[in-house]
Parts: sequence; C-alpha cells; structure tokens
Amino acid sequence: MTKARPIAVTDLTERRTVAVGRDPRIAEAVVPSFRGQNPAALVKQVPYHGTSGPMRLDVVTIPGGCLLFGPGVDGIVFTAEGRPVSETAIFARTAPAVMPERLRAAQEVDEDWVTVIDCAWDNHFHLLMLALPKLPLARAHLPDAAIVLPARRPEGARGPAMLDQLLALSGYAGGVRPVADGLYRPRNLHLIWQNHDQPAALHLFDEVFACFDALARAVPADTARRFPKRIFIERVRDPRLLDPKAIRSLDRHLAHHGFEKVRLEERDMADQIRLFAGATHVVAAHGAGLSNIVFGGPDLRVLELNSDLDGRGSLRPWFLILAAKRGQHYQYLDASACELADLPLGLAFDRLMGTNRQALRLRLTGLRHRLDRALSRLTGRAGA
Repeated sequence: MTKARPIAVTDLTERRTVAVGRDPRIAEAVVPSFRGQNPAALVKQVPYHGTSGPMRLDVVTIPGGCLLFGPGVDGIVFTAEGRPVSETAIFARTAPAVMPERLRAAQEVDEDWVTVIDCAWDNHFHLLMLALPKLPLARAHLPDAAIVLPARRPEGARGPAMLDQLLALSGYAGGVRPVADGLYRPRNLHLIWQNHDQPAALHLFDEVFACFDALARAVPADTARRFPKRIFIERVRDPRLLDPKAIRSLDRHLAHHGFEKVRLEERDMADQIRLFAGATHVVAAHGAGLSNIVFGGPDLRVLELNSDLDGRGSLRPWFLILAAKRGQHYQYLDASACELADLPLGLAFDRLMGTNRQALRLRLTGLRHRLDRALSRLTGRAGA
C-alpha cells in the first residue's frame, strides 16, 4: 500500500479563529540603506496578501489525527485517514516512512492534545519565534487539551539547548507534557495555525508578541555588569560572510562606529534578553540570533546582512516583520546582489548611525576628480 497524499493545513476545515491580524504595512517599514535600493526581493516574500480577507489565526482540530515524534521528524501531523499535513513536515530532516499499517498501530490516547512545534524546533528561531508564542495561545483557547513536547533525548542527541531556560522564564515549564518518541493518536489533535502556508506568518499577529513581553519582564536587571549598546552578532565560520574583502570592510565600519562583537551561543537566554533590551544598534547576518530583536525597544536600529538563500531571487523577510511590529528602524543589505562592497556598506552605516561619513568621502572624491580634470585641462592648455 502507498502512503496517502499530503493535505495542506489551510485545507483542513474544522477550525475556529482566535485572532485577526492587522494590515502590517511591512513595505513601508523598510528604510533603504542607500539611494536607489529596491526592496522588492524582500517585501514580496511577506506572507500577507490581503486578497482573501484579513489574516486569521485559527485553532485547527483534527479528530483522530496522529502526531509523530522522533529525531528530525518532531511534530509531523496526520489526519485520521493517514494524510500527512504538509506544512508540519516542511523542515523534516528525513522523509517520514509512515505507512498505513503503522498508522493503524498508533498509540491511542484518550484525551485531547495540542502540538506547538515543527521539525526544526531545535533551531533557536523556530523554538523562540514559532513554538513558544503558541503556549499561551494553547492555554487560553484549549484549556482542556494537553500541550505536548518531545521528551528530552539521550545526552549528545540534537535538541533545543535553550528549551529549559525559555520554559522556566515563560512560566510554562509545568504546563507542558514531555512525550517519548513514537506515533500517537489522541482523541482530538489541535494545531494553532494561520490562514497562510508560511509558518512565520505567525509574526503578523499582535497577540503573539505578548509572549516576548512576558519573557522580557521575567528577566531581572543586572546592574553590576556592562552590556554593549552597539552589537554585531558574530558566528564562527559564518557561511553568509565568506568574502574576505567584505569582512575587512565590515570590520572597519564596525570599529569606526564603536560596535562590539558578541557570540550569542556563549550567553544564556536571560543575558541575551538583557543584551537586546539595552541595545541601540544591531548588525547581523541573517540568522536565528537576530530573532532577539523582539526584546528590543522601538528605538533599536537594525541592519540585516541578508542574502538569497534559496537561489530564487528573493530574501527572507522574517526579521523585517519582527522589526516592523516592534516599530524599530530596519535596513538590510543583499549579499547576493554585491551590496556588501565597501561603498554600499559605508552608505548603510551612514544611514544606520545618522552620520554622513561615506557621503562626505564620496563628495570629497568627486571634488578631487573634478579638480584633477580641471588641472589636466589647464596643464594641457599651457603646454599648447
């Protein structure tokens, strides 16, 4: 027997709306890093079309649905008939070999469950931005359902390093149930999903951001230590910043403007929240650590070094959405379009810092060229 064909989560009909999104006006939030920069490759990816009514956040119920937990396949959902819900498997690291006979042997559970994770939840971005915000929504709208997460696996297995810290800070450590790897069929399986096929469309809802505010309030201030105000998120062997010339130019501009390099993997979650809550400027390549701008205030100024990660001529807009929802100043440079050269970098830092250093350099260079041309003409006439 063959596996049943997938079904889109947006095609599941048993649902109720728990939140309605506002028009995010994301395109208006992009501040060009230099004159003539075209943000089309970025804003065209924002998952808000407005053609089929407002963006909705729904509780989707699958009576007799199945939930799969296992390394690389955590959170894949199947309907009672065995059809995999395609969006829940987007980030699966292996193809789930779940045949009909295995589905029939799923462990029966006589209660309702709600799942809040996807197969990439051990990534900081997915854990912090897509899983954690669903916990208060599940508690508020599905009070009789058990919130389930995969149980911690043996030491050395891949797992969300920040999970315990985040659960403790959020206050939900006692409200979730760890479940061993396996295939389960609860009485009713619930998802919290938006009426769009992009998981990160969750960022478009005001209700989601209450989770981050609560996390920030849970972290006490640490006045005994100094946290830098201007930060560059540094990663070891960052594949997005491999051009040595671009790295040298970037380092020069960072140093000139007083930025300090930080490695978030060396800080616990409380310190990361403190760091971003007090920061005034953040520069970073596109990556999970930039998620922490949600803990920054509206005065935070962000420069993202983005790139076409899929080779499709588009950029990922998730941090633009986060900055726009926080009312933060947001700029970007597209490494795929050679925008990490010294000139666009300098112009971007000028705009980010409110200075005119690069623009003044350009004017002085232009003046020098004009003087050189004028001197050349005078010399030529004198020789004639």
